Order: sequence, then C-alpha cells, then structure tokens
Amino acid sequence: MNFLDIEINEKLFIKILICLVAIVIVFLAITMSSLLVFKSYTLGPNTTVVDEEGVINTHIDLLEISSKKIEISGWAYKEGLKEMGTVNANYVLKNQETGKMYLMRTQMEENINIKEEGLKLSGLHAQCLLFGLPKGMYDIYVLYQNDEEDILAFTLISRMIGE
Repeated sequence: MNFLDIEINEKLFIKILICLVAIVIVFLAITMSSLLVFKSYTLGPNTTVVDEEGVINTHIDLLEISSKKIEISGWAYKEGLKEMGTVNANYVLKNQETGKMYLMRTQMEENINIKEEGLKLSGLHAQCLLFGLPKGMYDIYVLYQNDEEDILAFTLISRMIGE
C-alpha cells in the first residue's frame, strides 16, 4: 500500500478543495437560475390559439407579482375530459405591445379546487424571476400540449409587469 504513504502539501490541498467547492456552487447556481428564468416562445406549426372559453378550461387561483418574481398557480384541462392523464401544460406570458411570448416552466400538481376526481392532477404552478423580462402589459395564456395537439388558451387575465 505504497500509494497511501505519499506526502500531501496541506496548503495545496486546501486550495484545490476550495476551488472544487466554488466550481460546484457556481454550477448549482447556474442550474437553479436557468429553471427560474423565462424562455422565449414562438408558436409551433400545429399550435391552435384559443381566445375564448370552451376548448380548454382554465382558472388562476394565485397570481402574485413582486419586484423580483412572478408566481402563478391554477389549473387547466381540456373540456370534455373525464380523467386526466399526463399532460404537458405551461404558462405563457404575451407582451401586448410587442407580441413576444415568454414560456414559464410549470409544474403539474394536484389542485384541491377541482371537484371532478379524475381531473385533480390538472393543477399548474410556476415561479419565475423577472430578470430579463421587459416591462409592459402581459396577457396570461396556458399552453396545453397533449399527444400531437398544442393549444394556447387565453386565461382572460392581463397584468402590468415591471411597474
């Protein structure tokens, strides 16, 4: 076991350890911040935009906008569904002035406000930092993606962001 008998320079070891910890912290900070930042969004070729109620049933339970972040919680499901499977749904903010859209990373969760037992998992929750989002009036949409259909449904809610 000769390889364990090497002499270790204590100062060099501490410097290396500090550098490795700093690299791990920077990596984790970049990873976590990327989850909380808006991504630019453009409509796909098979995306249908719905501005009235009926196709997608949406509701926002919580809309909180502070100077640093926005948080939205609510639910969305396709009208006529009796049971909810795995659905990819996200909140999208559309700037009324420029028309640019921004996608929020959204988690699917159980929503206690839904009465139908099969639709309890239609809850949506998203939080994003306002860093990089231009000030302006925004319309809030839900992007409902299931199988090969994408539906962008307007929630009928608009808010000023970045006042």
